[in-house]
Amino acid sequence: MGSLLVEPISGNMNSRSPSGLLVVRHQNRTFVVSFGYAWQKLEDRWLEVDFGLRVVLNVVPRNDIIEVKAEQIFAKWHLASERAPRAASVNEFGVDFDRDLVAVIEGEQKSRPVLGTRVRGGTSLRVNVPIGQIESLLDACLAEFSNDAYKRDWPEIDKITPLKDDVMIALLEDQLDMALADAQARRRIVMFTPNQRRGESVVAESYVFGRMAIHPTTRPYLSIESWVNELARSRDTPSVALAKRHSIHILDDSGAEAQSCKVFDCFGYEINDGPRVYILSSGVWYEVVADYVKQINDRLFQIGPSGLTLPAWNRTHDEGEYNSFCAANPKLLNCDAKIFRFGGGQSQLEFCDLIHLESRTLFFCKVVSKSSGMSHLLEQVRRTSDMLFSADGSYREKVLRLFKQHHPGADIEWLQTRPHREDWKLAMVSLGRPSADLPFFAKCGLTKLYKELIERGHNASFEAV
Repeated sequence: MGSLLVEPISGNMNSRSPSGLLVVRHQNRTFVVSFGYAWQKLEDRWLEVDFGLRVVLNVVPRNDIIEVKAEQIFAKWHLASERAPRAASVNEFGVDFDRDLVAVIEGEQKSRPVLGTRVRGGTSLRVNVPIGQIESLLDACLAEFSNDAYKRDWPEIDKITPLKDDVMIALLEDQLDMALADAQARRRIVMFTPNQRRGESVVAESYVFGRMAIHPTTRPYLSIESWVNELARSRDTPSVALAKRHSIHILDDSGAEAQSCKVFDCFGYEINDGPRVYILSSGVWYEVVADYVKQINDRLFQIGPSGLTLPAWNRTHDEGEYNSFCAANPKLLNCDAKIFRFGGGQSQLEFCDLIHLESRTLFFCKVVSKSSGMSHLLEQVRRTSDMLFSADGSYREKVLRLFKQHHPGADIEWLQTRPHREDWKLAMVSLGRPSADLPFFAKCGLTKLYKELIERGHNASFEAV
């Protein structure tokens, strides 16, 4: 076959990291095939954010998944990647569609032979096929990208969709500007290493804000305040415009630059006005489908209080101080910070925060200022539910020792045998933030756990104090 290039390459290709972009115009669309690190020259506004992912979802069955990469919004706004040694069901991966933005899926397929056996898609699409098949390859990609059939097999995947309304994006960025200017509101903005367009993880050892000097000032982790402090040196005020101009250099463990991106690409932020929810993640705005928002809010409304009212939080105490304050009531035993080790990995666990033995209520209290705080609360409840009521009594033996050490006069007879789930109440308590004001993905996690607990036979509740 002849050359694919309109003109021969004139640049010097003798470099340590040769890279390039092959631009292909096909069916009135423009495709770019990237080599090496040249993909970093592509701007997000040129790209179809979910191009590769849509193609993969349409051709890869749910039972033939090899890798799933997700941005965990609900937990701590970080990237998580799971890879299987061979094709497996998506149910065997830890992705939680109520919590995560699925960024990349890789799997095996047979429906489109021109795509090859294994495909990987996020924003970009990776396939292993002869370059001479590029025309038929692009035909297949366009057909699958415009195909909505994946919604039948992956009904959960479109709960969060890329926002393409430029007017709405401008309005959202105006609100983000106001948050950046307000020190209190700015605390709701988190920063994390963004997902790359080519869908590969970067192991970040440290970060450099601004220009790369010979001996740059490195930071071990990303935070909004680190950037604000960097701006203060030049007397600049944080804004969306500056975030889109200022760079962050991501260094590997050798101190070499593995990737660079804009500050804006590292923001994690949620705007929630009740019926509508918008998420900023890895430089892209997403909208949560309205029906899904309503579904979660309706489920949230069904979760009632425990019936045993705790004292009001004074908004200054931390969790430990609040639990100690509550334990002034002799019927409430303080179990907060009574740590013990349990399990194969000898994890450090807390049984609960407060216990009211007379009503058989276990209280789990957290200051929920971000989705991550809610994540800790729900995980503690889930662990206690799994282990305290298990047929295996080894966890209860640990709790029994805890009572003998810290509450020697308390009733411990109930720990001698396996307790019945229906006899105990699991009360989740938010200090200062009612369920209606929680971040949206915190609501998702709460409703999901509540449903699980009720199905297991627990008496579960949630309330704010």
